[in-house]
Amino acid sequence: MQGQRVKNISYLCKAIFKLDAKTKELALLPAGSEVLSVNLEIITPLPNAVIDIGLAGKGDYFLDNINGGAKGFSQSSILLTSSSTQTINATIANFDAKADSLAILRVHYFLPSEVLVEC
Repeated sequence: MQGQRVKNISYLCKAIFKLDAKTKELALLPAGSEVLSVNLEIITPLPNAVIDIGLAGKGDYFLDNINGGAKGFSQSSILLTSSSTQTINATIANFDAKADSLAILRVHYFLPSEVLVEC
């Protein structure tokens, strides 16, 4: 009988935010988390807005130069093992504090806990 260690606790962080400030802290990643998916959805566009999704010190780690002026989805192909607790942030160029703009960031990740599955 063989055993396999698998991650057993999956989380989806869904952060709804307006494009009304230069930076937004959107998702907290605990130390040891494994990020599998980062997805940005523009619900209500803001003309001329450009969005980067990343980490402190690496502002465009996941997504770079996303057009905030058009509805749609952007999916990151970057995976991450977080060695320390950190946040995923949005950096918004050409933001407008008065505009009615809206976006959603979805982050799918696993925590470091594991179970042994026998095959």
